Amino acid sequence: MTETKFTPIDSLQVLAFIINRCEKLGIDINITKLQKLMYCCYGTVLGKFGLRLIDEHPSAWQYGPVFPEALRAIQFFRIDGFKGTNTPEANDLPSEVLSVIDETLANFGKFSAKQLSDWTHIAGSPWYKASDGGIFLYRTLSDEHIKNYFKANVLL
Repeated sequence: MTETKFTPIDSLQVLAFIINRCEKLGIDINITKLQKLMYCCYGTVLGKFGLRLIDEHPSAWQYGPVFPEALRAIQFFRIDGFKGTNTPEANDLPSEVLSVIDETLANFGKFSAKQLSDWTHIAGSPWYKASDGGIFLYRTLSDEHIKNYFKANVLL
């Protein structure tokens, strides 16, 4: 068995990649749901392969984990501004990583932005730990907490 290797990809490229994959898979998204799906992909890839998918770390914001640079870009350009964007680094990820991303989007894409936001706030979640239950926002989520949480609660 060969070891999966890749370097973290620019958050805006992953953002565009996920927008295009959701469109192909028929998953409705808005900005909040997109941020949560990015987080879910980040967590499943980190949990499964021990590697960061995105070069930006998620932060604990009011409605759950957020990739701040990606959020600013999507708020400015909107979702339509990223549709059809070329994502060569994301497209070139190992096939097993692309499969995990598609599976993650198919599984978590069924839920609304509010449901995903509520899920990220569960006691013991990486968001909950980073923010002390929502008391201290804008702290960076620990990759170790994310990896362990997704291994224990998502990747079964």
